[in-house]
Amino acid sequence: MPPGFIFLLIVVVLAVVVVSFLKGEKKDLSVYKRKNFLFDTVNEFNLYKILLELFGDQYYIFPQVNYSHLVEVKPMSFTEQRKYRSSIDRKSADFVLCDKGRIVPRLVIELDGRVHNLKNKQTRDKFIDDLTKIVDLPILHLKTTDFDREFIKNEINQKLNSN
Repeated sequence: MPPGFIFLLIVVVLAVVVVSFLKGEKKDLSVYKRKNFLFDTVNEFNLYKILLELFGDQYYIFPQVNYSHLVEVKPMSFTEQRKYRSSIDRKSADFVLCDKGRIVPRLVIELDGRVHNLKNKQTRDKFIDDLTKIVDLPILHLKTTDFDREFIKNEINQKLNSN
């Protein structure tokens, strides 16, 4: 066989492989539906309204922020980085207060309901507490019974002013 033919054959095979890879199998998207509400609970929505009322003029208040948007893994090998990133990828903060100038996160707020009494949630909460401490990002845990506006205002101001 002439060398040009072999080269052409290799190019065609590679093209077929690349097109097949890029095309991929179509995913069944019919299993998804839009959520009725952004917030998972009424308590989260109620706290969001209180936060807007108390701090909306000073801070942007973002709900459900993935921790991978707040914390990054230091440079290291791809495999190691992926391992550490995977431990924060599926965790989200209930609320994040960011300054309005540069959208810098200033405070994480976690709303702790009854589910936070479960062992796996306590393990998750400890991990998040340790993580936010290491990266010097204050975190405030509020219980679903702590919906007094003055209490919330004082707790948040105390956390914001302690940094």
